[in-house]
Amino acid sequence: MINLERFDRIAPNIWTSLPPEARGATYDKMAAGYDAVVGNGVYNQLVWGCAKANYARAASDFLMRAGDGPIIDFGCGSCVFTANAYRGNEDRIVLFDRSLGMLSRAAARLPKGNFLQGDALNPPFESGSFAGAMSWGMLHIFGTRARYLEQLARLLRPGASVAVATLVLTERRTGNMMLRMLHRNGEAALPETTTEVTAAFVAPFELESTERCGNMLFLTGRKRIL
Repeated sequence: MINLERFDRIAPNIWTSLPPEARGATYDKMAAGYDAVVGNGVYNQLVWGCAKANYARAASDFLMRAGDGPIIDFGCGSCVFTANAYRGNEDRIVLFDRSLGMLSRAAARLPKGNFLQGDALNPPFESGSFAGAMSWGMLHIFGTRARYLEQLARLLRPGASVAVATLVLTERRTGNMMLRMLHRNGEAALPETTTEVTAAFVAPFELESTERCGNMLFLTGRKRIL
């Protein structure tokens, strides 16, 4: 397990890598609303065309095939979809997010979890710290042109497993409209297609599988061994 004791502890199982003046985040005040809306099965099915169970299944499948060693959920949010999948594996997963509001709600769901607040574009870990990484619904917030995938790859050991789920443009009008609205509101990057996201993914990773569920694209792979 990654030792988080070098960071400031701000709750029984929450640490932060950020200075006091930088610990607030936009999503802190939105955490409860996020859970109510995004965690709603009807919303996910109607807007994004993908049932909640698919997210939990992807997390469970990843944990079963990931090798030994520490794993990071790189942008864990409130764990509204993943908490059940993570129970029993808390000792090997670092749950990482920028928002303390989200982390607090996640910690309530996973009292034995290990949570760290930090910046995904400047994560406080050495290269190759993790044997696996997950990213559920985060890439579309940053976009493939940001350093998000670069940092995700940097944190992994060569050959380590990775799983990503991200919203993409598809033939679904409702989901596309919502994704573009999130972009206009500053809550997501410029929407991208499956082809664009996959092309960015295969730069640092060897692609193992791809699956689309409505507007949600699931990718799995391994960090390239150079």
